[in-house]
Amino acid sequence: MALKTGRQTGWLNTKLLLCCAVLLSSCARQPLIVNNAPILPATSEHWFAPTAGQKVQLPATSDFYRLTAAQQQHFLAFFNAPAQQELAPHQRLYRYLEHHLVNFNYEGKNTMASVTMANMTGNCVSLALLVTALAQLVDIEVGYRASYAEPVLDISANIVLSSAHVRSYLFEQNPLKDEGVMKFQRTAVAVDYFPGRLDRLGAKLDNRHFEAMIYNNLAADAFLAGDLNQAYWLSRAALRQDPHYSASINLIAILYRRKGDLLAAQQWYEFGMRYSSQPVTLASNYLVLADQMQNQPLIDRLNNQLRLADDDNPYVWFYLAYQAERDNKTADAVYYYEKLLKKAPYLHKANLALAKLQFQLGQPESARRALHEALQYSYDPANRQMYQAKLHALEQMVME
Repeated sequence: MALKTGRQTGWLNTKLLLCCAVLLSSCARQPLIVNNAPILPATSEHWFAPTAGQKVQLPATSDFYRLTAAQQQHFLAFFNAPAQQELAPHQRLYRYLEHHLVNFNYEGKNTMASVTMANMTGNCVSLALLVTALAQLVDIEVGYRASYAEPVLDISANIVLSSAHVRSYLFEQNPLKDEGVMKFQRTAVAVDYFPGRLDRLGAKLDNRHFEAMIYNNLAADAFLAGDLNQAYWLSRAALRQDPHYSASINLIAILYRRKGDLLAAQQWYEFGMRYSSQPVTLASNYLVLADQMQNQPLIDRLNNQLRLADDDNPYVWFYLAYQAERDNKTADAVYYYEKLLKKAPYLHKANLALAKLQFQLGQPESARRALHEALQYSYDPANRQMYQAKLHALEQMVME
């Protein structure tokens, strides 16, 4: 979970997606590379020190995947049953999920594997944790990939929440255990909530990044509950797994800003801007701090960086456009909507917002094209009727 663009949570019946995925990477032998972790900012932690007589309590990564003895026995009895032996191991695991998680319900809570299995509820990360816990029992390799869905913006208290969606992959067993050879052309079974038609697949995630995401989600839960100290230590735990994880860097900077230590917050933002591969969320939140500091040169630098930056998640531009529109920065809003629509032209709501802004700027022909795109990608009858009416009115105006 990142503190930025948001998506509403709710309940839905889970459907598991089964597909054959071919993950392509170089088939050449690759040397093992050990990256030197960057040195984290040496900011004071006295703001987040536990009260006297108390200790910081954090889950270990092994706690994420721990199942009860009864849960393990239930799965292994199914997995080892004679009736399942005609299937490859990764397909047997998928069949178990298909049979026993049919009534799994989506709930926007972060739960560990045992709780997720007991309650048959959780979010996408909870489901991925459960899949991994079961896979570890039978030595099946699991991979992860980020995916992004159209955001529903819900802004309150100057904080906007975003949950990164995760899809799990169960790989067929590989007889070659040479870690110096990268995976290529291996079939895998994908486990996911029924994917949305407009979801975008993002980067593949390694295990340490996935575990950093878990810690960060727990940190965001603590933040929303008002426990800033616990949010900080969970964020630091996330960075021990992945020192470049931008969501945790961003949250730590927000925590320092909430404590009033603006210099420390700035140090964390500068660190993130230097090392993160996803600088857009960081820069947009850094702008809030720059405004608070009334640092115009920094504001100008960050705005320029935002215009030049790219991101694996195209929907970050949705938030920037929406925020610029709220701030009456029409030209910036148009720029970000156009940047979003180059990557995701099917977002008819963004096309409608762009058309309104272009009309305000005295660009009726551009507005007409944007409305035409909105109509092309809208399938809801009510929306199509509205777009057709607006398009007809605009065409009449242009003709006059």
